[in-house]
Order: sequence, then structure tokens, then C-alpha cells
Amino acid sequence: MKIAVDAARGLEYLHEVANPPVVYRDLKASNILLDGNLSAKLADFGLAKLGPVGDKTHVTTRVMGTYGYCAPEYAMSGKLTKMSDIYCFGVVFLELITGRRAIDTTKPTREQILVHWVRLIST
Repeated sequence: MKIAVDAARGLEYLHEVANPPVVYRDLKASNILLDGNLSAKLADFGLAKLGPVGDKTHVTTRVMGTYGYCAPEYAMSGKLTKMSDIYCFGVVFLELITGRRAIDTTKPTREQILVHWVRLIST
């Protein structure tokens, strides 16, 4: 849970403290590094974009990110919001609590995409 809290604090900083706000765009397990005290740090800001400011709700961009983590609304519209990162965080959180990967092609077809599998078992 400490990893999840640290990652959430990193996103909170990017979204609420940084001026202008930053949308990370590529939050995934492999981009969360642990230091010597096992504190999580966000890494690899190569896809990060300046977020919407003022009364703007989104930034329109070319869709980037990692399959299995990318928010469906962003993937379909190219409209990037802070919520795009929150979706990615949700996938990472599911990985932490289930012990499964976001995409696992060794699983049966219906279970390969973690978000789809969770939907199947929760209904």
C-alpha cells in the first residue's frame, strides 16, 4: 500500500502543485521505482505533457502511452486530462492488489487484459 500511496502523492504533485500542471501519460508499474527505503518515485517523464490550465478541461494530443494502462476515453478521443493518469493509477493499483500484470498473454483470452478480467469477476 505504501507504493500506491507514494505513487498517488507523485501524481497529486504533478496535477495539483506543479504550475502549470503536468499529465504524466505513462504511469505503469515499470515506471515506478523504489529507493533504498522502498519509497516509490515516478520515473521516465518522456511522454509527460503540460496539462490543461484555467477553464480548459483537456489538452488534445496524439495518443501515447502503454496498452493496458491507457484510459479508453483518451485512447478514443485524444483528449488528455488528469483523469487519464487516474485511470492508469487504477490499473497499477489493480496490479498491486491482484498480483497480476496489466496485460498477460499467458492467460486465457478473456483474462489477458487485467481491467477486462476484473470486470468479469465483479459482475
